[in-house]
Amino acid sequence: MKVSLYALVIGAGLLVGCGENSVGQDPVKAVVEETEVTEVDFERVSLAFSRRVMAERPEMATYYGFTDEDAGEALAAKLSYFDPASDAARRATLEVILADMKATDLSRFTERQATAIEMIAYNLEGSLVPARTVDYGIVLGDYGSWFLPYPVTHISGAHVEVRSVLEEKASVKTADEAKAFVARLEAFPAVIAGLQEKLMHDKEAGVIAPDFIIDKTLVGLQDQLALSPADHSLVAAFKAKIEASNITDRADYVAAVKRAVAEHYYPAIEALTVTLTELRKDASPDVGMFRLPNGEALYAAMIRHMTDTNMDAETIHQLGLDEVARIHSEMDVLLKQIGMTEGTVGERMQVMLNDPQYLFEDSDEGRAALLASMRADLEKLNPLLPDWFRTVITDEVDIKAIPKSREATGCGGCYDAPSKEAGTNGTFWINLKVIEASPSYGLQTLTYHETNPGHHFQVIIGLSDDLPIIGSMLYSNAAGEGWGLYAESLAAEMGIYEGDPVDDLGRLQAELHRAVRLVVDTGMHALGWSRQQAIDYSIQTEGIHISEATSEVDRYATWPGQALGYKIGQLKILELRERARTTLGEKFDVRVFHDKVLENGSIPLNMLEAKIDTWIDSFEN
Repeated sequence: MKVSLYALVIGAGLLVGCGENSVGQDPVKAVVEETEVTEVDFERVSLAFSRRVMAERPEMATYYGFTDEDAGEALAAKLSYFDPASDAARRATLEVILADMKATDLSRFTERQATAIEMIAYNLEGSLVPARTVDYGIVLGDYGSWFLPYPVTHISGAHVEVRSVLEEKASVKTADEAKAFVARLEAFPAVIAGLQEKLMHDKEAGVIAPDFIIDKTLVGLQDQLALSPADHSLVAAFKAKIEASNITDRADYVAAVKRAVAEHYYPAIEALTVTLTELRKDASPDVGMFRLPNGEALYAAMIRHMTDTNMDAETIHQLGLDEVARIHSEMDVLLKQIGMTEGTVGERMQVMLNDPQYLFEDSDEGRAALLASMRADLEKLNPLLPDWFRTVITDEVDIKAIPKSREATGCGGCYDAPSKEAGTNGTFWINLKVIEASPSYGLQTLTYHETNPGHHFQVIIGLSDDLPIIGSMLYSNAAGEGWGLYAESLAAEMGIYEGDPVDDLGRLQAELHRAVRLVVDTGMHALGWSRQQAIDYSIQTEGIHISEATSEVDRYATWPGQALGYKIGQLKILELRERARTTLGEKFDVRVFHDKVLENGSIPLNMLEAKIDTWIDSFEN
């Protein structure tokens, strides 16, 4: 995939930063004060913003394939620090960058350029609203600029991110890159020491992750320690990378990585285990943000940030209940078509979940067959894309199982953007640790959500030569995930499920899942629901496996508000499409509508609505 330096540079910008703080440095002002802004000038403005933030999060620079030349300094060997002082400095730095963005004269740029800056500023401020609300948690955590209330969980934190970035994204094509790999492992203890300090700081503020989250985190750490250092996946990944390079003295570098894992990485993991074990003594099973200091205000800030709305928790909760009822009625029709008439929708879906005809064998062969079925589903849909989009991508997407070494901490299903430096395609990862949690009827719609016309399609368009990559890196959660859910329903419109009520049930169950999220997330964080209450409701309402329900609920517990974006974003896109269709009549072209939604990247819903309204108005003028 070809990506311009401009696209790469501005994109890198707002997802990064830290060991050294850049507060007080202001390389942007000299640029934005110029009287005449050419295309080159805009690239320089973008580069200045980007580099300031890139220094804050070196791992994210690696994740998206930025070289030290792109970053303007040597970041490939550095890691981020999340001790209280570094976290406070990062918050201050981002405030300065945001202020500079808001002071930029957007009238001097093209509409496309101005939209890019506005989007960056909006999403950056969104992450800072929670950070302004409380002094615990971290900003610029594993999820870019997004705020996380707990520095360490089973799915987030340096113990998860560093390992993932090094194994999957770090390039080892040169001796310098091999040395950078080793240097990061050697720096890892200092990072963990900072995290330990942050954990104790937040404890003093009255904030400890729920006990079940700590338990799951400890299991993941202990799984790593169960291996000998030489057998760790970090060593295996490095070996594979360096053997594919032209580097000399490969054995010496492999030995250095083994030493670093044994002498630095493992002791740090052990130290974190000790700290978490101690914190576990004071942890509670209570799950909601409402229990934390200023927790109600924090959750309201997270809702705003993750949904691009000012809806309150109670309104979202009721919206979820309404959507559950609507989708249940549609599923009931299909269930009766296949002869399933007795019991609630959730009970009947439980029967399907346990039906052997919909399950893959719990073996390597069964997992291979499952992945093959998803690739076949994608091949079936791709030829239909030109009828629904004017812009059609050709970039390949990989469909892979999450490595066994990371199954305990990995997502259920997620998309990983391509990396130019690592030479990786966009990748759809699916967790097959519990294969019976992935019945065949749910796989097709999941494939379309994560690949085409979902996230892969969306992200690759956002990586176009004249659009900042930031549209994929620092994006609107509601618009981004809303598009993924919208893509699922679009596949049905394309006729993919015609004559196939079983897989269409899987599609509707997936949509039901996002409606349940509205109910459960608000239930836990605003209405006093327990973890068990949330799990039980999910199983009874959706008919999903207990392992999936538990994994999902535990995710909502650590990342409040994020799960709300899917349904709220989808409903907004559907609303805008219907507005355009009814207003434009015969002039409406769904292909043009889709291009308009995607062409600026995943912009916040309010900006998207204004953009679509402007497009509609252009037909009347």
